[in-house]
Amino acid sequence: MLKNYKVEAYNKLPSTKVDGITMQGALERIGTVYCDMQPYSKALLIKQYGYDHEVTRQFFMDSSSNIKIGTILHYTNPRNIIEKYEVKAIPWDADGYIVVVCNGV
Repeated sequence: MLKNYKVEAYNKLPSTKVDGITMQGALERIGTVYCDMQPYSKALLIKQYGYDHEVTRQFFMDSSSNIKIGTILHYTNPRNIIEKYEVKAIPWDADGYIVVVCNGV
C-alpha cells in the first residue's frame, strides 16, 4: 500500500448548549496518518460497497481505532491549501488496513 500523503486526523468533541444555542464541539487532534488518497464518487461507493453517501475521496491507511465516522482529515496540498474531509464510512477494515471514504467539508 502506498503511503505518499500525510494527513492530520481530528475527532469532534461533543457539542454543548449555551443559553439554548447549540455550540459545535471543538476539534481534538488525534495524530498524523500516512496514507494513499484517491478521488472517489457516490456511484462507485454504491457499486463497490452498497453505501449511499456523498463522497469525493477514498483513503487507504493502516488500521486505527482512532479513525471513525465523523473524524476530520486535514491534508495540505502542494499549493499549501488545507483540504478538509469528513469520514462518511469505513467500508473495509481487515488485513491490517482500512478504507475510509470522505466528503469535503
